[in-house]
Formats: sequence, C-alpha cells, structure tokens
Amino acid sequence: MFEIPQLLIPGVKLQKLTKHVSNKGRQYEYSQYFIYIPKDFEAYVKDRKWLVTIIIDGKEFPIGIKTPSRHNNYYIITLPSDLDYYWERKLYQKVDVLLQRP
Repeated sequence: MFEIPQLLIPGVKLQKLTKHVSNKGRQYEYSQYFIYIPKDFEAYVKDRKWLVTIIIDGKEFPIGIKTPSRHNNYYIITLPSDLDYYWERKLYQKVDVLLQRP
C-alpha cells in the first residue's frame, strides 16, 4: 500500500472536554482540547505516528508527534493544554490540521 508522507485536513472543529474530579474532598477541573479526525481520513491516519501542526488564521502551531487515539466511533488527536490561550479563542471554530510523517 502507498504511504502518504503528508496530509492536510481542512476545516475540523477545535473542541474541549471538561471533567470535574474530586481528590481528598477537593474539586478540581480538568480540561482537554482535541480535534476529531473525519471518517474520510481515518484509513490514512489510524495506527501511525504523525508530526501534527495546527493552522489557525495563517499561524502555525507545531504540536509534536502524536498518534490518533480512539474515542467512541472516532479517532481524535489531543492538543497540549499549555496552549489553552490560543485554543480558547478558536474553540468550536474550524481550523486546519497538517499531518506529516516523522
């Protein structure tokens, strides 16, 4: 099978999952940012490591090497929480994802 070295996924929504966790009687909030991989791209993306770059308004944010993980019936790519300032500004809006083979 032909291996694709680079893949651009346009117009995926940046999403957020917030969990409330209690530890020793204290409540903590844990947020995780992620993007869903569209079903059309799953065959190319799954079970491989990718160098992920998020493109927002022409700015590139290199994320690093990620392997898509399974979430229910979809594959997702989790994003680092230390860039939450940028993710919050574009939450639930469409961004582009550039995947490159490392």
